[in-house]
Amino acid sequence: MSDIEDISLEAAAPVVPVVEIGHGGSNRSPRDHSDQDYDSEFESDEDDDTHSPQSTSRERRRVRNVKTVNGRVAVDMTPPDDKLRDAQNRAKKYSRLKKADKAIKEYVTCTALARIVYGNNHWKFAASHVDLAEAYLDLKGYAIQAEFHSDSAKDIMLHGVHTSSSHKEKADIYHVLIRVYYIMGKALTIILTYNEAEQALTKADRISQERSKLDCVTDDECDEIDIKLYLAMARLSSKQKKYAVASAHYDKVLELMEIRYGRDSLLLIPVYHDYGRLEQSKGRHGNHEKIIELFLQAHSIAGANHKTGSVELVDTALALAQAYASTGREEAEASAESYLNECQANCTAVHGPHHTKTLEVNDEIARLLIRTDRQDEAMTILKSSINPKSEVFGDYSEQVSDTYKMMASVHLSQGNIEKALRSYKKCHTIETLVLGKNHRKTKDTLRTMELLMASPGVSSKFVLNKEDELQKRPRFTSVVSRATPLGANKPQ
Repeated sequence: MSDIEDISLEAAAPVVPVVEIGHGGSNRSPRDHSDQDYDSEFESDEDDDTHSPQSTSRERRRVRNVKTVNGRVAVDMTPPDDKLRDAQNRAKKYSRLKKADKAIKEYVTCTALARIVYGNNHWKFAASHVDLAEAYLDLKGYAIQAEFHSDSAKDIMLHGVHTSSSHKEKADIYHVLIRVYYIMGKALTIILTYNEAEQALTKADRISQERSKLDCVTDDECDEIDIKLYLAMARLSSKQKKYAVASAHYDKVLELMEIRYGRDSLLLIPVYHDYGRLEQSKGRHGNHEKIIELFLQAHSIAGANHKTGSVELVDTALALAQAYASTGREEAEASAESYLNECQANCTAVHGPHHTKTLEVNDEIARLLIRTDRQDEAMTILKSSINPKSEVFGDYSEQVSDTYKMMASVHLSQGNIEKALRSYKKCHTIETLVLGKNHRKTKDTLRTMELLMASPGVSSKFVLNKEDELQKRPRFTSVVSRATPLGANKPQ
């Protein structure tokens, strides 16, 4: 433990949630429940996350191993270590099924039971906090909660006295420490605390190297940990704009994953995409050949593992088409169009014409047609996408305003200033309602409209807002002409 002895932390008692068991409120006798009823909540994978108030209160009253003596409910005498084991199994099961709320509820229960079984300063109690932190981060994306619970686990590990009776237990203690700093580093990266995230991941790497020296630790275990750590470091370096460091980490991750899982593993696809986006973030300094190579590799893996028309093939083909389009070369536009047409056919077959992914692909095709001076074809696609977008996203949505803005740019390129102004005005109205008049996109649209209004003969036909319209009205006069003098038709 020499790697962590130099860290001094302010002692803080870990916060442990209190698990309450509801009771009362029902007229049903415990005899009305069968043993199967008590376990059915966790045996079925098809149960829903939403329950009626009556069923929710009834489930709170369910207790395992309920016994009745002379009509009275006996106290559940199940040992807490057995309850902890059962709760851990349920938590892992719900995590695999991606039932986030239920999994987190069980992990909270595990934390409370682990404190009862092992005490406040045991490394297994810290491990329960790490499990809860990981569930918050991976299942819900709650970085602040993950950072809080991983910090609680760190306090337990650094302030407790942990004795190991074997190399296996020592390796387990090291593994908990690695997970503490790894999850903390990922959470701090998300909440933009980069320096502390880098320190946490560095500590995790140092402890991992120390753990790898133990005889009971296998090479596969070391590779698994190294892949996670290098990937977290690569994403952190990417956010810090340390491009060279991030590229080196991504290369290392790909090397380890190809050895561990094979060159055609689906696990490689998100890494290739992350690496490609890193290169794209460099702008004009990015290596376009490398970007295309990375996305092409991801697409080939998806093609080898999925059937034609699958969602995964759509995502990889779309990313590859955007990579070709970003090169700015005319010869690459043909490849981009080919992959976009493939995406459109797959999306329409799998999702239908009104799905968000299909509409996204249509927008990419329209942009490509505009770049290749096929404005009429682009306008046809854009006009046909207005109604589907209104149905999917709403009449007043950013997606609809962006479509009007693209239509305006097409009209402008064709010299139709009046049509361009009408489209820009619709776009500006929606942006003002959705984003606000002080948003950057709203201001840019208004500035473009003002420039177009300066064209001769245009300002007299269009008004930007109500104030301008009121100013163009004739002045109001209080003198009203009368057809007949006062009193002319006055009865005698």
